[in-house]
Amino acid sequence: MKKEKMIAAMAACTLMVSGCSAREITLKDASNIKSLGYINKEKISNIGDPYLVTENGKYYVTATCDGKGYDIYSSTDLVDWTKEGRIFTSSANEGWVRSSLWQPQIVIGSDGNYYLYYCGNNDNNSLRIGVAVSDTITGPYKDALDTPLLPYNVATIDPNLFTDDDGRMYLYFSRDCSENIVDGHHTSQLYCIEMESYTKIKEDMDPVLLVTPEQDWELASGDYLWNEGPDMLKHDGKYYLFYSGGCYANSTYAIGYAVSDSPMGPFVKYENNPVIASTDSVSGPGNNSFFTTLDGEELYTCYHTHTIKSIGGGNRKVTIDRCGFRQDGSFYVNGPTTTNQTPYSGHTDLVKVVPTAVTANGTIDGRSPSALIDGETLNSKNEDLYEWRASDQGNEKAYAEFDFGDAKSIDCIYIYGSSDADYEVESINIVFDDGTIQKVNVPSGAQEPVVLYFDKVKTSKVRIEVEDPGQSTGFGLSEVVFYDNTVGE
Repeated sequence: MKKEKMIAAMAACTLMVSGCSAREITLKDASNIKSLGYINKEKISNIGDPYLVTENGKYYVTATCDGKGYDIYSSTDLVDWTKEGRIFTSSANEGWVRSSLWQPQIVIGSDGNYYLYYCGNNDNNSLRIGVAVSDTITGPYKDALDTPLLPYNVATIDPNLFTDDDGRMYLYFSRDCSENIVDGHHTSQLYCIEMESYTKIKEDMDPVLLVTPEQDWELASGDYLWNEGPDMLKHDGKYYLFYSGGCYANSTYAIGYAVSDSPMGPFVKYENNPVIASTDSVSGPGNNSFFTTLDGEELYTCYHTHTIKSIGGGNRKVTIDRCGFRQDGSFYVNGPTTTNQTPYSGHTDLVKVVPTAVTANGTIDGRSPSALIDGETLNSKNEDLYEWRASDQGNEKAYAEFDFGDAKSIDCIYIYGSSDADYEVESINIVFDDGTIQKVNVPSGAQEPVVLYFDKVKTSKVRIEVEDPGQSTGFGLSEVVFYDNTVGE
């Protein structure tokens, strides 16, 4: 019996028990690893309303620029961008659009063509929506109708075409506040109409009003109120209508969304809007679009922020951040970020190693350890609600343990701390099957994750445990991401 107990104890040590002796794993310089992460820099600026689409193994962005036309940029890695040139231009005497070309959208047609939905002023200085076509994504695009797409004698902007799973198409747009007066306020409201084709609205159809400014954050801009810049995203059979509210020129501008069971509504706005807003370091996030990385693994949103926060105005830059859906169906954006983040999926030699399960001890009610691998970091606007936290365990160390099933190769870990300084411990240990990284500090409230780099280990589990609680009242982390650096393999 004693022999059996001894064997069992040795096995437990082998699997992972922090009290058992294990070799110390030494950290290496992580500078090169950090350089593989992404950071929002001023790569494309003096623009607004960016729309990003993937095609032919590249990312393409077009946007509002000088009001006279649209340019397009391309990239293979979301880091280095090449200006491909002008794809569409207004004319003083040809076509119908004269000036104020705003918020474009490029749609990859099922017929092999590319469609550019745009808006601008006509001869009467009234905003209208148009559609242009090209046989290449980089243009040039030629107006498909030589007249506005919508036959309404009202100002309309910000077109967004959405094709549903059944092939039916819908155009979302904003009735612009320049001519739309509601209860004495100049008001931009979002509408939808079904389309017959890429260039024709469905006959005998009238636009349906979807949303209007009504939440407190949307009413902070004074006599002019906005719900504009629509973009549609479908998830688990529900329709998520994203839009911008507030004034584009200042820090009131932000992004919210509304949800419906039907593409034409009725839509109910998310009660915790906006999902992305101005911060101490970023101003005016708005007019977003969505895309997945070229390997199809990660969802991102592309939007604009003010190039110079203290000035605001129309000089804006492309900003890109991770986003996703929570288990309850609500949506998050890890942003706006200005610091180094985990690498874009598929664009470096770092291969993400995903745990199959996470367990923990001392977990506070409502603070599930699954939050550590849900994709949402403390950069999310609702970070305080979606991170793991454990209470002080006294003599027993609080920990979170990540199970990979079979032994996996790991040599890099990104760790996001808690949003609350009360849950920042003095130091943690990171325990593998046959070794330990000792006394690591993960600061709270930091936008940028701690990056640990070390000689490659093979392990079936990783335990992150409190080494020294310091003055904390508990232990909390926002997100943990594991990688295997495959360079040279």
